[in-house]
Formats: sequence, C-alpha cells, structure tokens
Amino acid sequence: MPRILLYAYLLLSLLTLWAEQRQSEFLIFVTKPFLLTLLSLWFYLRVRPMSGRFPRFILAGLIFSIGGDTLLMLVENGPKDEQFFLLGLASFLLAQLSYMLGFANYPGAKEGGVVKAAWKAWPFVLYLAGIIAVLWPGIPGPMKAPVTVYACAIVGMAIAAFNLRPLLARQAFLGLMAGILLFILSDSLIALNKFRSEAFDIPYARLLIMSTYLLGQYLIARNAVRIWKRETMNS
Repeated sequence: MPRILLYAYLLLSLLTLWAEQRQSEFLIFVTKPFLLTLLSLWFYLRVRPMSGRFPRFILAGLIFSIGGDTLLMLVENGPKDEQFFLLGLASFLLAQLSYMLGFANYPGAKEGGVVKAAWKAWPFVLYLAGIIAVLWPGIPGPMKAPVTVYACAIVGMAIAAFNLRPLLARQAFLGLMAGILLFILSDSLIALNKFRSEAFDIPYARLLIMSTYLLGQYLIARNAVRIWKRETMNS
C-alpha cells in the first residue's frame, strides 16, 4: 500500500507539472490538493505507530502543507483573490514551524552541531538577510511583516535540520537537507516572481516552483522515514 501511494504521488506530480505548464485550471484543481495528501498518508503508514514527537511534527508539517497548496492555488486559479496568499502563507508557516519542532525534538538534538557551535548557522543567516534585502522594495507595506516572519521560519527550520548533522547517517542527512534546500528554493522563486518580477524574469517560473517544491517535500518525507526507522531500530 505505501509503495502504491508513492507511485501515485509521482504520477500526480507529473500531471500537476503538466497542468501548471499548460495553465489548465481544471487539472490544477483536480490534482494539486491531493499531492501532499498522498505523501502525508504514505508517511503515516511508514512510521506508525508514531511513538515520538519527531514523526508527529513531520506529519503535521505535511498536513499543513496541504492547506498551503490549496490556498495558494486559489490566488492564480478560481477566485484569484490575493487574500488567499496570506492564508496560504500562514498555513505554510505552520508547516515550517512543525518541521522545525520535529527536528528540535529529535533525540539528542540538544547536543547537535549548531547548538554546540552557533556560528555554523551563518550560511542560513546570510541567505535570510540577502533574500529580505532583495524582496523588500517590492513587498507591499502590509505584507512586509508576514513575509519577513515566514522567511525567518523557513530559515529556522533549515537551521534546526542542519543541527542534526552529527546525529544522522550521512546519506539520510544529505537527503533531508537537499529536500529542505529545494523547499527554500521553491519559496524563493515564489517570492521573487510575486514581489520582484520586474527585476527577475524567471523562465518557466510556475514549472520551476512546483518541481522544486514537490521534490523537496518528497525528500523531506522520505528521509524523515529513514531517520526515524533507524532511530527506532537502535533504541
């Protein structure tokens, strides 16, 4: 059953990318809300029974992402109302916070690499300062605070994951960080396309945003399963 769900996620992802490229509103509505639904169900089946905070928070992040996908979909499709952007941002903010709490509650996280040497987080802090500086002139006044809070949350999530480097197997850690960096890239493309489109002409923006996002979420879920399976085997 879990493998079938993963194949369904792959096929639905390809269909969604095709729909985004063709701007087929009908297919986007049919496919997009079910992508993370499938991935969430697959994750749950792979880690049940969920005996720790780590898998519970990761699952919560995947579920909040379903809401984010659906709400952001309504910005460019259907009602095309900008209020859905802030609602989608809030849903993804909850997803980022859930992932962050998941990583922070992983066994041994208090002895992680960044906790012991905070300076190791400098690449993420540099990214945060850079992306805010680039976006700032194009963000409307009322949205400056929400966008800044969201950027801090996704960077905080990345730092919380990077903190686990000494605690995880190399392959699982690299896979997890690849997923997180792809997620950050997707969100950066969304922000640049929305707030600085006059300065950054991104070819195939919709396709790039969705492909990096879908692959990123898959890698986060897949490697979180590997990490938790290994933890439960060793406990």
